[in-house]
Amino acid sequence: MCRSLNFRIGGESIDLAPVKLERKKLYGWTEARVTTPEGVLCRQAGLDQSGQIIIPKGATKIGMLGEDGLWLEKADLVAVHADGSEAVATPSSFDNPIELTRKATVEELMNLRVSTVYQLTGEQGAALNSLLGGDIYTFDFSYKGGFERFTAFLLTNGTTPYLIAGEPMQFDFIGLEDEGVLTEVEDIDIDEDELDFSMM
Repeated sequence: MCRSLNFRIGGESIDLAPVKLERKKLYGWTEARVTTPEGVLCRQAGLDQSGQIIIPKGATKIGMLGEDGLWLEKADLVAVHADGSEAVATPSSFDNPIELTRKATVEELMNLRVSTVYQLTGEQGAALNSLLGGDIYTFDFSYKGGFERFTAFLLTNGTTPYLIAGEPMQFDFIGLEDEGVLTEVEDIDIDEDELDFSMM
């Protein structure tokens, strides 16, 4: 069963469960299945560098090695910022109520590099729709907790509330610092019979 997020808005407390919208659920998907002449489904595998050892799918794993060449456990790693300072883990958004206090603009939403879209489901969905109206709210969101945190937007299409998570993109304004100079162009006489669409 899906865990519920607790939203606080207009003095109301609303619990709704996020259901991830998968692209394949919207558009469908295709997959290639390879079988033997007898109809037995083939399984994917790889070869080692020598080309002599077969490695079944799922038998490999990405790992990290220290400067001494020894295996590093994930629990031994420390997350740091670009300046070298230690990063602080963010709690999961499921652990604490989400206060909906900051309204966002459509432009802020359009500047989001979307990573995940959730449909919010539950008995209180209609109540949240009513409280949201045509407004868009934004807040920090972390599904699992840890060091990954996204910017989230909460909005409704009138019947279903949605949570859209991702990373804001920055667009630097490019101004016209140098004035353009319009130079005179001499008129060139062209015979209409010589016009060709390739000249356009």
